Amino acid sequence: MRVYFTNLGCKLNQAEIEGFARDFLAAGHEVVGSLSDADLHVVNSCTVTQTAARSSRKAAGRGHRAAGSRTLRTVLTGCYASDPTAAARLAGVDLVVPNAEKDRLLERVHAAFPDAVPAFSDSAIPVPYVPLPFGNTRALLKVEDGCNMRCAFCIIPSTRGRQRSRPLRKVVDEVRGLVEAGYREVVVTGVQISAWQDGDARLPELVRALLEETEVPRLRLTSIAPWDLDERLLELWSDRRLCRHLHLSLQSGCTETLRRMRRPYTAEGFLQILERLRAAIPGVAVTTDVIVGFPGETEDELRQSLATVAAAGFAKVHAFPFSPRAGTEAACLPDPVHPGERKERMARLLAVADRSERAFRRAHLGRRETVLWEKPKDGLGQGLTDNYLRVLCPEGAGLAGRFSEVELVGLEEEGMAGRVVLC
Repeated sequence: MRVYFTNLGCKLNQAEIEGFARDFLAAGHEVVGSLSDADLHVVNSCTVTQTAARSSRKAAGRGHRAAGSRTLRTVLTGCYASDPTAAARLAGVDLVVPNAEKDRLLERVHAAFPDAVPAFSDSAIPVPYVPLPFGNTRALLKVEDGCNMRCAFCIIPSTRGRQRSRPLRKVVDEVRGLVEAGYREVVVTGVQISAWQDGDARLPELVRALLEETEVPRLRLTSIAPWDLDERLLELWSDRRLCRHLHLSLQSGCTETLRRMRRPYTAEGFLQILERLRAAIPGVAVTTDVIVGFPGETEDELRQSLATVAAAGFAKVHAFPFSPRAGTEAACLPDPVHPGERKERMARLLAVADRSERAFRRAHLGRRETVLWEKPKDGLGQGLTDNYLRVLCPEGAGLAGRFSEVELVGLEEEGMAGRVVLC
């Protein structure tokens, strides 16, 4: 089959899509870059907000609308498929693979559509390290899933279940395979990777094993719970292959709001964590998530939250207006903020975030950083430094998949202009 993948939502979903693609390629299928060329459409859905759920329903119906007279089957998995009955009622969906069973997606597809199984396929022997047609510069690797927290606004514990981790040895072996396949950077991802555990081993032991037992050129970590930032982890940044970049979700910069959100830290405590982090890792980029308009948020709470965001000096802020999500505690909380007011507060948050992000970029003007170049866009080279600065440079157009030293010479709307110094 010719398979087209649609991903909605987070980096964890993207990591899963990459895993699905390798499984299908290894089983003899073809991964294509256009729905019009596909026989099978796999949708990895998201329901973290009502908007995401709506986008998932729309994506599931794209194959039905695009098929015309030809056969185009649609498989729906991911968080929207946590309710298989509701998912199966969507127009054009031929197979629902519940979120809890997505690790067996290829097996479920072969069982549902036996006429489409390649003659030589043996899905019981996966080969997860096949380079993907949409690039093999950076690979996202899922090491854990699920969550044991009960944040008031979050549906993830219901859609992904309780926290569970992949064994250390399997993660190490997969990173070795990805490096052998040519990947230059591996991004360790999960719902919150700081919850990873294998016996007595925690995230610091996993990261140490990946650095010591593999030849991964660059290793990047993603979402870590602020309360789980382990001192043993901070020691590992002496190895420059470990990217100076962490994502710590703030959600609100007001302690009173955080209590209603059921987040186990204070705004002051979060800023203290950032001080400790920056003392240990000079030049580190800290990215975050922030919600405005949470039920009960007063004007004073909003001002406190914006002041904390400004003081934090984030490299990137993923900003969200509160979106009530059925099935969460927050959807039933009193004193909701009017949608129009949420929109106005969102504009204020974006203004603070923009100033913070520009200040982080400005502080790097004139510095030299190492860039991993990606596929060019509109003839212009683009890539990331280890501390999450996007660099644009004409000379980088011919360097995809390679590292080079770059002098950062100017500010761009979404990144920095660079000049290649050494390849």
